[in-house]
Amino acid sequence: MKAKIKEGLLIRSIAGEHVLIDASGEVDFSKMEMLNDTAVSIIKAMQEGVCTAEELAARLAAEYDVTVDQALADISDLLTAMSAKGLVTVSD
Repeated sequence: MKAKIKEGLLIRSIAGEHVLIDASGEVDFSKMEMLNDTAVSIIKAMQEGVCTAEELAARLAAEYDVTVDQALADISDLLTAMSAKGLVTVSD
C-alpha cells in the first residue's frame, strides 16, 4: 500500500499538543487534527518521502520498539482516517 500526503500540511505544537493544519488554502482552524507522537512520526516520514505502509511500519517499529505487524495496523488505521478526510491518497 502506498500513501501520498497532501501538500501544505503543517504540524505545530500548541499548548503542548501536536496539531495538523491544512495550510494549502485558507486555514480553517476548526478542521485542525490533534495528533499523538506516533501520528507525528508517521506524517513526518511521509513528508520526507517514505510512502509505503511497509516502509513506514519498519521505521515505526524501530522507533517505538513494537513489532512491524503492530506498527502496520496502526499505520493502516491512521491512513484510513486521513484518507477519509482528504489528507492522504492511498493506493495499492
